[in-house]
Amino acid sequence: MAVELDVMNSDRSLVPGMYATVKWPVRRGQPSLYVPKTSVVTTTERTFVIREKNGKAEWVNVKQGAADGDLIEVIGPLQAGDKIVTRANDELREAAPLKSQSK
Repeated sequence: MAVELDVMNSDRSLVPGMYATVKWPVRRGQPSLYVPKTSVVTTTERTFVIREKNGKAEWVNVKQGAADGDLIEVIGPLQAGDKIVTRANDELREAAPLKSQSK
């Protein structure tokens, strides 16, 4: 999205030809959940994350939202505190047993 901003530059720290990185806060009606980008799996049929439920893999459909570095917003039936697979792929089948790794 092209955006034009006017910025005060009284100390002349900005010079022509410089590029800026801008974080533009966006408000949502509901709280957002962010997961590592490597947790999101996209196939030709669906986009999902793999949640641990009773020690087994559960595929949870999500939509991707805004990205922030190595994290991506996910929109779907997830709750804060859900344990998800950080390096997920579609080879980890639904209901497969999971081993929890504590940090």
